[in-house]
Amino acid sequence: MEYSKHQVKRGDTLESIAEKYKMTGKELLAFHNSHSPVTQQFFGDYLPIHINEVIIPLQKNKEEKKNIDYKTFDQKNKYRTEQLNITRIEDDIKTYSQLKKEYDVKFNLSQHWVEVKLCDYFYEFNPPGLSKVFDFVSEVDYIRNDCTVEINQLGRFSKIVDKNKLKVNWEQFKKNKLNEIEFVKVIRQTKPEEYENLLKEGDFQFSDLYNDEKDYNRDIFYLALLDKYLYNDEDNLGREDYTYQSQLFPDVQVPMKMRYDILKKEGDLITVRKVWETVESEELLEKVSQGYERYHQPLIKYKFSEYKLDMRNLFTYNVKTKILEKAELTIIENIENNIKSECIFNLKRLNNDG
Repeated sequence: MEYSKHQVKRGDTLESIAEKYKMTGKELLAFHNSHSPVTQQFFGDYLPIHINEVIIPLQKNKEEKKNIDYKTFDQKNKYRTEQLNITRIEDDIKTYSQLKKEYDVKFNLSQHWVEVKLCDYFYEFNPPGLSKVFDFVSEVDYIRNDCTVEINQLGRFSKIVDKNKLKVNWEQFKKNKLNEIEFVKVIRQTKPEEYENLLKEGDFQFSDLYNDEKDYNRDIFYLALLDKYLYNDEDNLGREDYTYQSQLFPDVQVPMKMRYDILKKEGDLITVRKVWETVESEELLEKVSQGYERYHQPLIKYKFSEYKLDMRNLFTYNVKTKILEKAELTIIENIENNIKSECIFNLKRLNNDG
């Protein structure tokens, strides 16, 4: 990450310097200490007398705000999505969730900008107790999906342009709404350490130090919306590598190969099938079997059998306008006959182009 140096002057404090650069004291301290090879580390909420300079992240907020205030969009669309998540153990459904969302999405392809705003969010869980957790998760989703992102030449997420806006919205949420959520009230009273960790994780997620690219590129909505079709002809989609974060085993990443198959051309509309194929290896098999023995075998009892992962995306877009019309994405991961994770995601563009 790019940075500059602030020369400490008489009267400077950690908080006064942070305020000057539109940061919190905690963010400034974390950024400075993460660049300790350049300057000395310090701890606590004050500046040691031996510190002459402080490392500051390169500020682009004024430039970014100017860009955001005056940019125009050549695409303005509204999308609705529906996502079903099912976990089965020996073919019996153990957990089920249904998530419905509505987004406003604007594109400026020449400037590589995409503006996303989550407008509506409905969810249902079985067992219903999980809904209480999502009362918090959904509020965080509203914050993280009210942003302008920059996309690369492959049409995929590169960075958040207006990260400072997300920081401000997170701080306002903490101040005005967080402690009114029932789930948060309970852990604050019964598990204060978990409550403090919740705040720290949120502060980190909306800080400049967080790896947004990892999260947004794996978010199923962005995975369906942003792709090569935005900047490449249908004949130049090709193949590429992909890494899938396992839903059954939190510490396993599955290497895959992606390919694109053109299924139908009808006027300006093209329908494409995107297929992910697992790159099998002894190393992957060992990680998966160890994950099964650790996380699932104590409950299921049966030994590890066969691992399968299937990912497919069928989408239709307009070749001239690059507008995505609809998408269907399925992800099925399972240990044969033992446990299965199913994700079925549908996206459709509403007729209102407003």
